[in-house]
This record gives sequence, C-alpha cells and structure tokens, in this order.
Amino acid sequence: MIRLSASFSILLLGLSSGLMLSELSAEDAPTPVTFQADWFSNAQFAGFFWADVGGIYAEHGLDFSFSPFAYGTDFIEDVGSGKVTFGTAEAYILMGAVANGADLVALGAVLRESPAGYIYLKESGIEGAADLKGKRVGIHAYTDELFKFFVAAAGLPEGSVEPVNVQHKIETLLDGSVDLHQGYAIDEMLRLQSMTDQPVGTLLFEDLGMPMYSMVIYSSRKYVEAHPEIAKAFVAASAAGWERAMRAPEIAALIVNGPYASEEVDAAMVPVQAKALKPFVMKEGHHTLSMTKAKWAAMQKNYLETGMIQQAIDLDKFLEFATPDKP
Repeated sequence: MIRLSASFSILLLGLSSGLMLSELSAEDAPTPVTFQADWFSNAQFAGFFWADVGGIYAEHGLDFSFSPFAYGTDFIEDVGSGKVTFGTAEAYILMGAVANGADLVALGAVLRESPAGYIYLKESGIEGAADLKGKRVGIHAYTDELFKFFVAAAGLPEGSVEPVNVQHKIETLLDGSVDLHQGYAIDEMLRLQSMTDQPVGTLLFEDLGMPMYSMVIYSSRKYVEAHPEIAKAFVAASAAGWERAMRAPEIAALIVNGPYASEEVDAAMVPVQAKALKPFVMKEGHHTLSMTKAKWAAMQKNYLETGMIQQAIDLDKFLEFATPDKP
C-alpha cells in the first residue's frame, strides 16, 4: 500500500491552489479505506491521487491507501472479498463477474465515455469501420467477441478482417505487423504518437456503436450496505479530486510522477495523458463520476449480443448505490 508523507502533500498543495489539509481531532479519527488499481499508476488515476495528496479524502473523514496494480492481481476478488475497499474496472468485467455470482455494486464511472478503440496511422487511409476490410487488427486477450461485434457492425463478412494477438505492443503499428491496434486514446495512442511524426487516429468503440463506461468505481455489496456513508464520502471526495485534477493537469501529472510513480509507466507521457483525459471525465451539465441506468442497459444489451457476458444482471440491484446523473 502507498501512503504519502505530509511534507510532500504540503509541497504539492502549495503549487496548486493553496488548499489547506484539514485537521482532525483525536475523536474524529479518519476511517481507513483501501483502493485497488486495475492498471499501472498513470494519469488514469490522477483524480484519486489528487484527492489523497490534496487532503480531500481527509476532509471527508477517510484515511486513503493505494494498492498498485501488478500482473496476476485478482482485483475483482480482492474487492469482493473485502481485502480492499474500493477499486476500478471495465464495465464488462464487472458485469461478467456479477453474472457469475460476485456480489458487487457500481458506485460511479471515472470515464463517462470510453477512450477505448482501434488505433491506426492516418496515412493508412482508414476513416471508419468499413475500412477494416482486408486489414489486420491487433487485439488484446479476451476481446475476440468484441472484435467480432465491430466486424459485423461494419457490415463486413466474417473472415474479412484478421485479428492478431498483440497485447499492449503498440509499436507493432510501426513495423507493419498490424494495420490497427486496440487501445486507449489516452494511453496507447499517445505513446504511439510519441514514437512517430505520422498523424495517429482512433476509431472509438463509442463511435462504432458500443456505448461504454470505463474505470467504473465499485465495492462489495456487503461493505456498502454496512458502511453507506463511507461509500458516499469516497465517491464525493473522488469526484472533487477529479475535478481539480482536470482543471490543473500539470499539477496532476506532478502527483502521478511523484509518490505514485510506477516503473511500468513512462513519466514523460503522464502530462500528455493528464491533458487528454478531460473530455472523457468531465461533461458540462453532468455530475463528475455519475452514471445513467439507460447507458448501462444499452451496454448490457450489446455485451449479451456479442457474448462478452453470458447472462443479464439486475441493474437496479447493481446500481442501487450509484451516483445518478443530473436529469
């Protein structure tokens, strides 16, 4: 678990907006909460880190600690079992886990529109889904059904597009191994652009007909039912952290590259990521981290049709404690 020194917190606060850490009396000892990341510590977690360093969690009576991601981490099980309090995960992973018996609840979504999609070099002439015909598409593990969905959505016959398992090796676009590569517009696309002078583009899954929330905050039902005010405080503090991080991405990058730095993350890319996140996190007229049942229903419909999940879940139960969007 990562905990921050008071001196580092005060230093970064001085660089930002002069916010002061709240002081808790002895009788108001903060409640420990742990957070499990589902990926390495890059700018995708900047809002949570800001809420910690900026004293926002402390102001909400929470003592935050962070559990970094490592390959082999079973973050769903760790949250579901109560080993850690909260975490983030992709929507389809959560829904699949719930369909298989995990008693989890969604509390909010960091990325209200997913930055996931297929990345490509613009010189390839790709402009839309129909241009996938005859192309080789680099895909991640466990995304075969998602790939098939997009081929069908483009009106292309099965077998007209070749999937290639590349995992997260975005550089395969440069050596000609693939024509497109699955990834995030706020991660792999930015890394690819840093490797080449050629313009880079992304066909977002949202634009291709697959609505998605990404980085969904969740917890176990058992914990939230026992501690509803703590869950509410965590979401509120996290939303405030994200809002401040998106208003000052340069400061957010300093926090990520400070105590939360990961050897797996290129520090030079973090400031670029932080600036690219805002349109996916914040939208005028909408609560930060909020979600709608309508979008979850649309997501579930597509996930069932593609085979990404095998059975429907009770959305009312799954979203019982979620932060609703503004009407």
